[in-house]
Amino acid sequence: MRIAILTGLMGALLSVGSALPATGQTYRVHTPSVPDIYVVMFRADWCAPCKVVEPRLSQAMQTIRDPRIEYVSIDISAGHGDYNAHQVFDRGITTQYNEWMGITGFAAVIDGDTKRTLGCINISYDTNAMAQHLRNLQGQAQRNLQTFDMTCPPPNRRA
Repeated sequence: MRIAILTGLMGALLSVGSALPATGQTYRVHTPSVPDIYVVMFRADWCAPCKVVEPRLSQAMQTIRDPRIEYVSIDISAGHGDYNAHQVFDRGITTQYNEWMGITGFAAVIDGDTKRTLGCINISYDTNAMAQHLRNLQGQAQRNLQTFDMTCPPPNRRA
C-alpha cells in the first residue's frame, strides 16, 4: 500500500475542521491500493483459445493467491461495451485496450504503477507455466525492471 506522508500545514489542510497542528506533526494519508500487476484477459464467448486459456489462468491465479495481482476481463462479446469501458478507464489501461481490441485468447500482464505491458499469457502455457510467468512478471514490476517478453500478439493495425 502506498502511503503519502504530509507534514505541517499540508496535514492541516487535509484534516478539515480540526485545529492547526503543531509544526512537524506527521499525518498519514492512505491512497487507494494499486496492484503490482493487472492480468487482463481479452476474451469473447465465441473464442476457442479462450476456452483453454481462461480455466488454466483461473487455476494459476488460485495457486498464486496474491492480492497484489488483479484479474481484469475484457469481454468483446456483444453487450459488454460499458463494462469494458469501466474496467479500462478505472485502471488506466486504455493503451492496451486500444492496442488489442478485437484480438482474443490471451491475457496481457500490465504493471500497476507504470501501466507498461510486461508480457502476455497465451494458449502455449500450461497452468504451472502461467503461474511461474505471472510471478516473474510481478517481480519485474516490483523492481521497476524492463521486460523483454515476446508472447504478446501484434497490435491492431490502424487505418
